[in-house]
Amino acid sequence: MVNTNDFRRYSYTYDAAYAVDAFNQTRSSAAPDVRRGKEKKRKLTLSPNTKLKSREEVKADEKRSFLQAVKICVVTVLAASMLLGVLFTYVQKNELTKSIASIKKDISAAQSENVSLNSELEALVSVSQIDSYAVEKLGMTRVQDNNVKYIDSAEYDAAQSVQNSDTE
Repeated sequence: MVNTNDFRRYSYTYDAAYAVDAFNQTRSSAAPDVRRGKEKKRKLTLSPNTKLKSREEVKADEKRSFLQAVKICVVTVLAASMLLGVLFTYVQKNELTKSIASIKKDISAAQSENVSLNSELEALVSVSQIDSYAVEKLGMTRVQDNNVKYIDSAEYDAAQSVQNSDTE
């Protein structure tokens, strides 16, 4: 490992003599040698409990340990229920995403069917097709000039008024 001081020590500014003078033989950048001597091994010692507990102290310890076990169980149940809740929401999200995708698929199919039906309808409703259907299927004839009668509405109104006055 190199110290930051080593860079300053080897920087050459003027000449080689300066570099030789800057070289310090007494200082090394190597890690110091660790000499391990005999270490005392720690021995495991047991200290027996020489004090006897009274019946009340034993019951209090039992109650305290029971309450601690209940707390641990409650926390575990809460954590498990939270985990199940998160999993349930992910399942619901997944199901809703699938249903949205299927509905979008149905919508796109309905839109394409709508486009095809509209184009088919536009093709069926052209004037020439209506004319040919009327002539060929229904047996109608085309209007000719000698079949047309023109009525003057003024004469019709006058005839109506004369007829109304005669009936009175």
